[in-house]
Amino acid sequence: MQLNRSLGFWDVFAIALGQVIGSGIMVLVGIGIGFTGYGIVFAFMLSALLSIIKQIPVAFMGSAMPATGGLYVYCKRVLGPKIGFFYLAILLVTHILIALFALGFAEYAMSLMPELDGQSVALGILFVFYLINLIGVKEAAFVQKFMIVFLLLGLSTLIFFGIGEVNYENFESPEKLFPDGWYGFGLACVVLSFSTGGAQFISELGGEMKNPQRDLPRAMIFSTLLAAVFFTLVSVVAVGILPLEQTAGKSLAEVASAILPAPVYVAFIIGAGLFALATSINSTFTWATKSVLIACEDGWLPRGIAVVNKRFNTPHILLTVLLVVGAAPILAGKDLRYIIMLGGGLVFLYDLIPLAAAFLLAQRLPEVFAGASVKMSESLLRIVSVLGVLVLLGQMALSFSDIDREGWMLVFSYIVLVIIYIHFRAPYNLAATNERPC
Repeated sequence: MQLNRSLGFWDVFAIALGQVIGSGIMVLVGIGIGFTGYGIVFAFMLSALLSIIKQIPVAFMGSAMPATGGLYVYCKRVLGPKIGFFYLAILLVTHILIALFALGFAEYAMSLMPELDGQSVALGILFVFYLINLIGVKEAAFVQKFMIVFLLLGLSTLIFFGIGEVNYENFESPEKLFPDGWYGFGLACVVLSFSTGGAQFISELGGEMKNPQRDLPRAMIFSTLLAAVFFTLVSVVAVGILPLEQTAGKSLAEVASAILPAPVYVAFIIGAGLFALATSINSTFTWATKSVLIACEDGWLPRGIAVVNKRFNTPHILLTVLLVVGAAPILAGKDLRYIIMLGGGLVFLYDLIPLAAAFLLAQRLPEVFAGASVKMSESLLRIVSVLGVLVLLGQMALSFSDIDREGWMLVFSYIVLVIIYIHFRAPYNLAATNERPC
């Protein structure tokens, strides 16, 4: 699958940073406060560390074999085509999380204009970025960089006005840090993993980067670190000024309205609130179709849906499918917490597979391992991969512990259907054993 190599480091960095920051600090901080109170600050720190542990093996593989649809390609090359497609199938259903970003955008828009209809706003912003990504990935990256500047300025404003108003005594009491014990703290870390994670998905754009061996791992790790710094400082302000009952389960708009002058508050909602969620929507549209393109080429899915527009070099049919997937939970009226926990359990499930691929990379593809631009010994890569797997297992158990029977049945039924599909589709997967440059 040949796509234009048009993305430089700052393009990829902006896409990664937008994916990380979006829902994390603007939507999920209030939910995290509800789980662990003032411990939210330490939950952010731990979540960032765990995210980097999980990303290091993926960054290594990206430096060794960058490709369009990177994560899917890594899995199929190391673990085989069937497991590779199983990974992709689980990944696809988690794209319902784009609805989380859209609903968060609507929540901030309504804090400025309460008369707006939240469902209509959420659907509308999905459609806007669908159209932008139809035009082209380079154009989407340009819009992303523009929004990132205003996003970071907005977060910096909240930190500047709020950091001196915080009552730091609240961070000294174990009862206030862990009001629901370690279980509540663990659930907060699970929720916040969507804040500090996500940068690994720029691996999907490896075939469109000018220098992926160098830029992919750097953008992945640096964007996560920068986001973690902002997350920690903003969470101190978010939980440290108002009483917990005014911030638990709420967006940052509650805190911002209490500490920012009116004109600055409006600028914050637009620059940080709206642009944060918009960057996550935009970046998801940018990367989410790439693995599907390769799976169609491999014969797992109909080739007809992988048509790339000749003028804009974009997969218009797959982008349309992604729009429908994102709109479905919004139209169904599902709330943010349900979408997070259901999608989250599946995210942790499919993230296990690339780590298994990294663990076996040196054994199964020794020449690829040796050619990686990021240098790491086989034993160290395996140790980090195992640590990542242990982190994911814990996060997955906590996430699934908070969904209802309906959610469990949906997850189980989907996995069974995927396994059945792979069994009957495999004989027709004519290209599964043929490796092509991507």
